[in-house]
Amino acid sequence: MFINRESNSFTDSSTRPFYKHLATLALFIIATAAITPSAGAQTREYPKEIRGYKVERAVVELKKSDKSKNQVNASESTSNTANADGNASTDADVDQLITFGKAQVARATPLGITFEVPIVVAPVRQSGRVDFLVFEDMVVNGRSVEIDEYHRGFNLPNKSPATLREPLRIYIYLTGAVLAALGEWTDAKEMWPVTGRVYVFGKFKKGLFSFKRCIPVELNLTIRNPLKEK
Repeated sequence: MFINRESNSFTDSSTRPFYKHLATLALFIIATAAITPSAGAQTREYPKEIRGYKVERAVVELKKSDKSKNQVNASESTSNTANADGNASTDADVDQLITFGKAQVARATPLGITFEVPIVVAPVRQSGRVDFLVFEDMVVNGRSVEIDEYHRGFNLPNKSPATLREPLRIYIYLTGAVLAALGEWTDAKEMWPVTGRVYVFGKFKKGLFSFKRCIPVELNLTIRNPLKEK
């Protein structure tokens, strides 16, 4: 019994620091796990393929203006300069590929309002042909809207931003809730926030090769309230 008591006492005193370190490690792991999801949530995961087009963000490289070039020259990383042409597109760059112009009221009835919104395409360094656009999770001024697919092919510009010939048409149903808030929509805001996603389907050339790709573009922009000018 004496030997056992000595043995137990020895074990308790020798393992106490071990358990202390183990508890510290466990707290560190828990804290890391709590932080990791919030950081990862900022990076959206896309399908690998949509309608036979491979999904890829870094397909096109936007052509920067002289002002933009001066702003980024000081912050260019070695990984950027390692590219063949000395430039690299970030996710933020890709999200500037598609933007909207000045919205206008095309038609208003007791059942709803139709807006026409010009689509503006940023210039890119390589050539490419867009087959069609698909819009997803679109929200205009806090209200979810359905936008038809844009099936009018066009070439990507290389020199300056290009406004597509056919504008985007957005229809908002005038339900009772919307009618009640129509005054607020008309008078309250000069600018409307627009968020959502547009998938750019097309064929894009890099070097001697042409690739069939789908580029997801995350929209987070504002348009002028067209109802204030009606």
